[in-house]
Amino acid sequence: MNDYFGATVDEMPERIDLIRILDRMWKGFRRYFPLIILLIMLCAGFMYRRARMSYRPQYLASATFTVTVDNQSLYGTGSYNNNTTASQLESTFPYLLTSGSLSKIIAADLGVQTLNGSISASVMPDTNLFTIEVRSENPQTARDILDSVIQNYPQVAEQVIGSTKLEMLDYTGVPTEPVSLPNFARSTVKGGILGLILGLLFLMGYAINRQTIQREEDIQKYIHAECLSVIPLAAEKKRSHAQTWTALIDNPHIPQGFVESIRVLRTHLEREARKHESKVLLVSSTAPGEGKSTIAANIAMSLAMNGKKVLLMDCDIRNPSLGRILGIKKGKGVYEFISGKAKLDEVLQYDKAHQIYVLPGGKPYSDASEILDCQRMRELLISARASMDYVILDTAPVGMLTDTAVLAELTDGVLFVIKQDYAKTSHIVEAVEQLSESHVPMLGCVLNCVNPKSGDYGYGYHSYYHKNGYSHYGTHYGSGEKTQKQNARSV
Repeated sequence: MNDYFGATVDEMPERIDLIRILDRMWKGFRRYFPLIILLIMLCAGFMYRRARMSYRPQYLASATFTVTVDNQSLYGTGSYNNNTTASQLESTFPYLLTSGSLSKIIAADLGVQTLNGSISASVMPDTNLFTIEVRSENPQTARDILDSVIQNYPQVAEQVIGSTKLEMLDYTGVPTEPVSLPNFARSTVKGGILGLILGLLFLMGYAINRQTIQREEDIQKYIHAECLSVIPLAAEKKRSHAQTWTALIDNPHIPQGFVESIRVLRTHLEREARKHESKVLLVSSTAPGEGKSTIAANIAMSLAMNGKKVLLMDCDIRNPSLGRILGIKKGKGVYEFISGKAKLDEVLQYDKAHQIYVLPGGKPYSDASEILDCQRMRELLISARASMDYVILDTAPVGMLTDTAVLAELTDGVLFVIKQDYAKTSHIVEAVEQLSESHVPMLGCVLNCVNPKSGDYGYGYHSYYHKNGYSHYGTHYGSGEKTQKQNARSV
């Protein structure tokens, strides 16, 4: 798929940036912190329950003997023969068990089909001390098997190594406590570590797949358009007691850095407009919540302060918001005029406070594409182009609706607003692709809501906390309550 200037999306160069990936992982951690904690807790709980369910206590019954050869007189006296015989008993014990000779005798002796336990034998090095151990989940069964082994093993072993005498030195009897104690805490910790690893893998996948615009260079790299200005994140100061607050350049609470970035945008936009002989400018974005309406209002105000006659139109009639941003009371607007329910002088307002002409959106209307694509809108823009220095159209997001593409054919240039680390790069490219079909010049982009704490910018921007959001698309366009909450801090 070709982008706005002929490159293809598939040809977009990709470069692994470890610092950016780590930064996105941190952002993902802050965003999905409850989910990651829940994952760790679930894994820890699962491992704990698994250890609980799989735990089987093992009881150990044992007996220790001294081994002597019955006919020592034939071989001489001394401990050597006894030690050798004990070693032979140890070596033949597994053979007798696996061959089934001893196991069958013990099973028949106990009256069972199979032995519910394991039997082993060992010899203390360089001694004739021979130990038999039986492990079973039942302490009584462990002792019964041990007693049967003590009784039957010498007779079975005699066929292999000859006559021996076993003298018992130690006997545990019925064990009272299991020898295999559970370690549930260790299993729980292992589960927590497993959950943490899965969480890190999730964050890494999130960081790698979340390809968004972070810096000015990304706009040039992926969209091949000029970034006209970088707008810092604008938000209301926490200590402010104002009931209403807007991120407008005439707001006395807005710091100078924000105002200066709008002036830079105005200067560059005027330069591009003169280059392309553009007077009717369309302002849009990929998704709701990127701050396009506030950018459009500030551009109009800045142009007016520079002596220009400006008309600001709210053409996002599905979700009109300019009236709220500028503090204009609700009333008739673009929808009423285009639908023929009101005359132009009934809807056009002159905002003395901001020195601009404003045409509000009016009543929200769902089928905006149909109503905007009409002769009455064309005549309105022709008249406005003749009487105004600039006409600024605030439109719906391109990535979600076709309204903007319909209006683009009637304009002279596009200003595209991109919120930092917000919409996916592929979605932005697709939105720009959609606008390119109207063959309207792309005047440039605005990187909006730049957070100085992200590390990409160190221009002395400050963070200003803004409560007024742009969340109504969640209601009208189906982006949901979660999107509304996320967008509630956008400017």
